[in-house]
Amino acid sequence: MSSILDSEVLVLENATISNIAVTYEIIASTIAHNEDVAIDVSSLSEVDLTFVQLIESARRAAAERGRTIRLRTPAQGALLQVLQRGGFLDPEDQERSDFWLQGTSVQ
Repeated sequence: MSSILDSEVLVLENATISNIAVTYEIIASTIAHNEDVAIDVSSLSEVDLTFVQLIESARRAAAERGRTIRLRTPAQGALLQVLQRGGFLDPEDQERSDFWLQGTSVQ
């Protein structure tokens, strides 16, 4: 589940296929009404590839509208594991890695 605070989206505990539609609605609405959107993933304990795909898609859609999406904190825990397993942290795609890791290295 997710909740919205102005231009910040707080993703609560799990972001999986079972609730991705709700997360999508909240993120899409936030992007539609704000130029800069921060996504707080610090509370995530369960995540799957649908969340990563949603965020990647939202980043592209926001950029096409001249808006930005950023994470409040670098990916860690379950989210970091999904990113690694899914190949989303390829060193050859520095822009994507920088988005998810915010310039930090994978530990």
